[in-house]
Amino acid sequence: MNRNEIQLMEKGELHVHLNGLVSTDVIRSLLVRDRTDLPSGFDLERDLNISLPADSLASYLKPWQVLRLIPKSKSCLGLIVESAFLNLKSQNIKFVEIRNSVIYLALLNNISVDEALYWIVSEIEDASERHKINAGLILTVSRGDYAPEHLRSLLGAYEKLGRPSTVVGLDFAGNEEISSPTETGSLFLHAKDKYELKVTIHAGETGRIENIISAVNEFGADRIGHGTAASKSVEVMELLKDRGICIEVCPISNRLTNAVNGSELHPVIDFIDNNVPFVICSDNPSIHSSSLTEDYLEFYRVTNSSQHLRDMYSNQKKYCFIKGLYGN
Repeated sequence: MNRNEIQLMEKGELHVHLNGLVSTDVIRSLLVRDRTDLPSGFDLERDLNISLPADSLASYLKPWQVLRLIPKSKSCLGLIVESAFLNLKSQNIKFVEIRNSVIYLALLNNISVDEALYWIVSEIEDASERHKINAGLILTVSRGDYAPEHLRSLLGAYEKLGRPSTVVGLDFAGNEEISSPTETGSLFLHAKDKYELKVTIHAGETGRIENIISAVNEFGADRIGHGTAASKSVEVMELLKDRGICIEVCPISNRLTNAVNGSELHPVIDFIDNNVPFVICSDNPSIHSSSLTEDYLEFYRVTNSSQHLRDMYSNQKKYCFIKGLYGN
């Protein structure tokens, strides 16, 4: 299969972060326009993109030193969302679940979490209608001591806004070496039960198999973000297969973060061999100077399986969180 053939395929995107989807040219222009003070030593032309495997997770995350500095207004957020949807449209993506940490948006703009959630929900809804791309929002909670507090704040805002249908799930992300209060998992389970929100957990990206097990048993994960470590355990792959828990495979991101190093085959081969459900996603395509099409091409290079690519759209429909879409 060639790039043009893959680009023309209808696609769904189930693991992508808003600030990693917006074009970096737009990010640069907004930072310059707002005269944002950049971190010492940060070069906008050099440090906003990651195109080679990083030597550490901290190195990979360097672009977020400035991504955390935008948007500084609702209109600025609108420009970011518009750029993101234009990039989705260019890849023939028909539905998307966008991840965002609304807490940082509230802090950056000195507004309530309620207002920050309203900002992003309304901008995504407007762009969805304008570009005819079905869209859902996944609320990201970061690992750490404040995880329960942040989750409660997000759910409180979700309640105050009347439980907008655009919000489709919860995400737990961040450094997997950082511990979080033991109540965090039960809060995710409670939210899943009370609000019927789906759950996806970044787990197993840095080799910690136990985080995948915890995501399933303690957080009620419906999907696992990255999950590369699952391939190291037949038992864990059996667990995921038996419970129908889908892994969000991000081939290019996994190489750039060194979750999968250059000398090893991508574990998606083991997922295929063990019938573990998976979908192909892009994670932070603009930061990678890439696209979902390139992730499909990387998958094809590793597996030589055109059939999996032809089946991918139906799998993405099957495991998406958007309510009322494709029978979900």
